Amino acid sequence: MRRTEEVQMRQKFPPTAEHPREIKILSEAFACVVAGRTALYVSSPLTTGRRASEWHLRSERTAPTRSDADDFRRRVIEPNRQQAAAYVRDLRERTKRVVIDPTALEDMPRWTQADYQVFWGQVIQRYAEAVVFRNGWQYSSGCAYEFLVSHTSGGRLLREDLTPLTLEEGLSLIGRAIQEARMRGASGEFLQQVREALEEAATPALDP
Repeated sequence: MRRTEEVQMRQKFPPTAEHPREIKILSEAFACVVAGRTALYVSSPLTTGRRASEWHLRSERTAPTRSDADDFRRRVIEPNRQQAAAYVRDLRERTKRVVIDPTALEDMPRWTQADYQVFWGQVIQRYAEAVVFRNGWQYSSGCAYEFLVSHTSGGRLLREDLTPLTLEEGLSLIGRAIQEARMRGASGEFLQQVREALEEAATPALDP
């Protein structure tokens, strides 16, 4: 199923939503429970990331089958979702704050990967005071895009242990993820474009 990985890694940048009206309605609903930009947002790999990459390496089929999709959900999506849910439950208990878990959203009919990226990007910009990036986030195209959105919109960037995640560290992690993607034959193009956008946005901050 390596072709699927290539599709994920060759997503259009910046992402363009195919269902903007649905995204607007759903994002507006968050205002019912979040007062301004006060929530914590947890960025976790779901359909891409290290676990997904390892799954793709084990599969040599050039076209996905139904059994492939079921296996991918069982071995990648569900474990990612369960681990994210456990982390979020603990974080809510410890911080007593509103914590947004994007992995809890079930599949939206007809939505593309770009729709999800645009939607969660809007949620971060409007509702997230800080974004917590769980370990391995740099291997996920969605998480990398959320790092970009959080940085450019002025949100705090945090590691999984809630210590500050610097821009320089984020750039380095994404850079290594790109190298690993290329070593296994994937393009890493989306991650590369995210990294370039980060460098362009951050040039004044990184200058000596």
